[in-house]
Amino acid sequence: MKIIYIISTGRSGSTILDILLGNGEDILSCGELNRYVIREGSPTYWRHKKGFPTQVFWENIKAKLETKFPIGLDMQKLNDIVSKYEYHSDFFKLSNNKKEFAIYSDFITKLNATIFENIEQSTIVDSSKYPARALKLDEILDCDIDFIYLQRDPRGVVKSFSKQGITQSSKSWLAANIYYLSVNLLCKFTVFKLKKNHKVIKIKYESLVGQPVETLKFIQRELQINLQPVIDKIQTDDFLIVGPLFEGNRMRMTDKVKLKQHVTHYPNTVKNIFTKIINFMV
Repeated sequence: MKIIYIISTGRSGSTILDILLGNGEDILSCGELNRYVIREGSPTYWRHKKGFPTQVFWENIKAKLETKFPIGLDMQKLNDIVSKYEYHSDFFKLSNNKKEFAIYSDFITKLNATIFENIEQSTIVDSSKYPARALKLDEILDCDIDFIYLQRDPRGVVKSFSKQGITQSSKSWLAANIYYLSVNLLCKFTVFKLKKNHKVIKIKYESLVGQPVETLKFIQRELQINLQPVIDKIQTDDFLIVGPLFEGNRMRMTDKVKLKQHVTHYPNTVKNIFTKIINFMV
């Protein structure tokens, strides 16, 4: 069993990276598993699409998982606990409630075990992004976990947060800059800690979409996984299969997508210049 966990901020491209990895050999895209509890085990878009592969997959996982909890799963209670241990505020807690942490650990262990027991692949991708969750998986799970720290140019993140009507709520220019800076500082602290016991690599979103073949070959070499199938698809401009992503951006709502290769340019506007200055340290 192996987990590839993607650490990043919102609007940084974690969903497309998840899909790309999931088109490799013996790898399954699972999307943002941190949303499992708040969605009560049913992915939002697919829960009403009866008979669709993603809906069937997660309904099966939910049914199998529930058998491991004889007294049932209190999703509201679990959601309260998960929010304490996985959100960014966890970094500022002085101590943990041992009873709550035991409940959280038991759930995390059984959820991941249930997924692996019901798939053919030996590797899953968890693109939850949250650095605090990354540290908890490291602490709780007794399996191989590799981490990818995905960074995107702050100007791209800020621009993306200005968009309205998409999955993650929009932010003002200033709020997006503060968010990007603070979360990336937490990500860097997390990466520093994880490197002691795990393989952690850093890639840039701009490289992923601008030079996907070279970037995927780097990931393949560093994490010792076979990404040749997805490299072949990119080189022939073929469709990528979208796996059963639990949550993620709008790409999860279809069954196949194509990677749009492009070189990213940002004009030298006043806001873009100040965005670079504000985020210089990360």
